[in-house]
Amino acid sequence: MSKIHVMDNALANMIAAGEVVERPSSVIKELVENSIDAQSRQIGVFIYDAGRTKIVVEDDGVGMDRTDAVAAFKRHATSKILTTFDLFRIKTLGFRGEALPSIASVSKMTLVTCDGSNAGTSVVSEDDELTTHDAPMRQGTIVTVEELFYNTPARLKYLKSDFTENANSIETMCRLALAHPEIAMTLYIDDRKNFSTSGRGNLLETIKDIYGLDVAQKMIPFHYSNNDFSVDGFLGKPEMAKANRYFIITLLNGRNVYMPKVQSTIVDSYHDFIPPTRFPFVVLEMTIDPALVDVNVHPSKREVRFSKEGDLRLALLEKIPEALRGKNLVPDIVSVPKAPVIVKEEQLALEFDTYTPKPISPEVEVFSAPEVTVFKEPEVSFNEPAHAETQIQSLKALCQLHLTYLVAEDDQGGFYLIDQHAANERINYEKLQKLMNATLTVSEPLIPIVVHLNPSEMALLNNEKMALLESVGLKLDPFGINAYQVRQIPSWAKEYDEQAYVDDILHEALHGDKIDIPKLRTHVIATMSCKRSVKAHDRLSLSEMQYLLDTLLRCENPHSCPHGRPTIVHFTQYEIEKMFKRTGV
Repeated sequence: MSKIHVMDNALANMIAAGEVVERPSSVIKELVENSIDAQSRQIGVFIYDAGRTKIVVEDDGVGMDRTDAVAAFKRHATSKILTTFDLFRIKTLGFRGEALPSIASVSKMTLVTCDGSNAGTSVVSEDDELTTHDAPMRQGTIVTVEELFYNTPARLKYLKSDFTENANSIETMCRLALAHPEIAMTLYIDDRKNFSTSGRGNLLETIKDIYGLDVAQKMIPFHYSNNDFSVDGFLGKPEMAKANRYFIITLLNGRNVYMPKVQSTIVDSYHDFIPPTRFPFVVLEMTIDPALVDVNVHPSKREVRFSKEGDLRLALLEKIPEALRGKNLVPDIVSVPKAPVIVKEEQLALEFDTYTPKPISPEVEVFSAPEVTVFKEPEVSFNEPAHAETQIQSLKALCQLHLTYLVAEDDQGGFYLIDQHAANERINYEKLQKLMNATLTVSEPLIPIVVHLNPSEMALLNNEKMALLESVGLKLDPFGINAYQVRQIPSWAKEYDEQAYVDDILHEALHGDKIDIPKLRTHVIATMSCKRSVKAHDRLSLSEMQYLLDTLLRCENPHSCPHGRPTIVHFTQYEIEKMFKRTGV
């Protein structure tokens, strides 16, 4: 008797659902991506009981006729790719044709849709059975998902608390809104609006809609492009650094993606501006030829592969620090954001795009939700950040505080506190950096160094790797079985732990494609700068203070030490008068 048989559709769809639908936020992601692919200009999402009882996604997209609406519930049915060629040039967010049948297999789903030319269609899916009905003619689609995981109790039990599930859903919607600022998106949780974006196509305005005015005013625009890719977005000022990586938002061709190498590159590019235990707030949209990107890596489509990732890394390492330098990054000790100003629609249209989304008509009553006026936000403008602001031109030294901080004033009525050690570190760091990056000089180690490798490492250390090591000043000669003696190292490495330097270089050469020598050299230079700088409790004369300030302001990045700690904090005249409650404030 035959043991192998073909699974029925219901079982196959439930297995697929295990890969695609992990939690309510997964349902929201798949349905909203379908709405985006349907050329929607407005999308509304309504969540009830953290998504356990009901999720509603409605849009004003192109919609479907009855034939397509029924076919959409079949596994691998899609309008987005037709041939193998299409698979390698994917321009849509969805393409597998698994999302809708997978979600329907673990919930009770109702799909109401209309393409605007025929009567609408309502398709109800329950227990793998489809029933169809006529629906009002309103172009767009409304998908209602009820009783999620009702037939998979193990998955239902896996869900976290309502607070956690709602947080995941909010984060998913935030990323989708940032990836598509040209689409007006609104999120409701238990009939209460969580956030709404305008859909004007302005990324900075979308950041303001989601994260608030104060955040938007501390973003610095970023742009870079070449023949292979372009990168646009905003870099948060160092004072916005976070305790985790969640605010490093990378978008690729309109898709929120996780690119570990790119994220680590962004962190490395901020090393001169924030401490190593902090992470930047960044929103970057990468536009890349779809032929260079493989999004068919994981069922969630969250991870992608990009053939030019190495070139992208080098570009970001160079261009992000360039974008940050030259800006006034001195944090104000007291943040006093200005109140938003209500303006007329025609005034706002001059500041942002002229597109104004039309409200979705609530003709179809398939769910209990608030009036669709949720898509009509009060028109609010905000003061965009002064991106043209430059570094401080001059400071006058006044005195030394606790033999550690310098007190200085500018010509605007404010005053500054400067960490004398951090300031001197920055000065020495940039001097040594220019000196050591000029030429590569080598010498023998002070103490003979022998490295022992295991058999697998010996197999990796081929002629190509040896040439790579010599290119960065490290020369090895065989020295017995599975051992090498170090004959030369870069001269500047003598300031470092030579054994540790050799171990780091070997590890990168054997287990990576290339050696990140600038990163290692930066660490060495930072250590040397620290040792050569004035310390806390060192007494300075007024002329020494002034010389330190003048030299600091000539640095490329006077705002932080090589380890990312701030060198200067600023008290404006406005803040001083406000603290003392002076008349007129």
